Amino acid sequence: MGACLAVALCECTSCVACCACSSFSGVLALASRFGHILVIATIFTLAGILGIQYPNNVSNYKDYTEVDLKSGCDADYQDTCIYRQLMYRASFALFIMFAILAVGTLYSEKLNRSMWPFKFGISCALFVGFWWGKNEFFSGWAEFARAVSFIWLMFQSLLLIDFGHDCHDAIMAKVEEREKEEEGGGRPWLVIYVVLSLGFLSLSGTGLAYLFMNYSGCGLGMFLIMVTLIFGVLTTVLSLLDVVNKGFLTPCIMFAYSVFMCWYALLSSPKESCNPTAMDSDGSQWRFSIGVLIAVSSVILLYIVGNGTVILNIFNPEGQGVMSSYNAPAGSSLTKSLAPKEDGSPGEGTGLKTETQSPDIERNRTASAESTGTTETSGTPHERVFFHILMIFFIIYATMMLTNWGKTNGNVPGAGSHTVSDESMWFKVISQWAFIGMYLRVLQVAYQDNQG
Repeated sequence: MGACLAVALCECTSCVACCACSSFSGVLALASRFGHILVIATIFTLAGILGIQYPNNVSNYKDYTEVDLKSGCDADYQDTCIYRQLMYRASFALFIMFAILAVGTLYSEKLNRSMWPFKFGISCALFVGFWWGKNEFFSGWAEFARAVSFIWLMFQSLLLIDFGHDCHDAIMAKVEEREKEEEGGGRPWLVIYVVLSLGFLSLSGTGLAYLFMNYSGCGLGMFLIMVTLIFGVLTTVLSLLDVVNKGFLTPCIMFAYSVFMCWYALLSSPKESCNPTAMDSDGSQWRFSIGVLIAVSSVILLYIVGNGTVILNIFNPEGQGVMSSYNAPAGSSLTKSLAPKEDGSPGEGTGLKTETQSPDIERNRTASAESTGTTETSGTPHERVFFHILMIFFIIYATMMLTNWGKTNGNVPGAGSHTVSDESMWFKVISQWAFIGMYLRVLQVAYQDNQG
């Protein structure tokens, strides 16, 4: 049994990797997407290093014309303010760069897959050039980013719901396939399913215990934590009911993410009784939270980059999801849903944008290849534009993530006016509630389908 479980675990890992990567429209398309991610990472890293290690060197630069990044900063938090102002400038430079790419790559495939010195050079030049801009403008950009980041949080929630269901479907399809081959052959996959489910449930429990210990000192904090706990238990129980039949793994993943979003929201609370980091002036707690957020966002971003426009399946109510749109095992329910009907009409799952189901995409790629004289392209015009627009939203969200949704004058959440901190907290609270509402809607649809 142990050997079978080990083999199945390796196969599960390979299966998930293949599912995440099988939408790659060739090596060139993947390389292009990762190249653009590298541009984003380079500019933000440069801004972070300068803002953390050399804030005063940048702000007091006078060799050409004086750079003043302290305008409007709180006197007690000038270094933090300079760091944030550099991040705002970095994100605005990237915003302009990717807006140009979104328009340019609609007409030029070469611009998308090459000209890397131009992309890195222009991004760096814009970032440095903006040092001489007024803080007031970039503080306004930060407020704009605060509101638009809500859109990314909603997209992230949809993606996670889709991912959770796809994980359940993929493993259950393996169980079904192995049971057909050999009685009891699906048992290792069931063990993996249970282990993954209990793992996410343990993360949820650990996170809730941490929240109760550190973030429940005020009425609002306790209320948000209790809402997270109640709906986490409710969705898990509902999902396990025979009339819903959505399994155990998906609600456990949803529960863990909901706990994470509760913590993320309370990090912006201006009350020290609700948020122990509210008056954290040395940044130790802040750096820890940034590390966690970067890790979570990096996984989500890599998943998006790897899947390209297949990610749009999260908006398709008739589709089978992102991962489920690839190479379902022969004879499984997923394969049957994707297979053409006897009369030649498309199958039920043909809302999915796979290579074999989207001849228009294949023809566009072929035409693009012929026009560029290559056998492989970096995607169709619509794929390229979609990717760059998606990166614009990510850049805007990263602006808030890397500044911890903080005040533009550098203050910690609990200092001075609490308006900005409260605003940031409620943006994240509402996104968590919307996430819970979307998942409850998924369970309702599943119930109606089973009743029908």
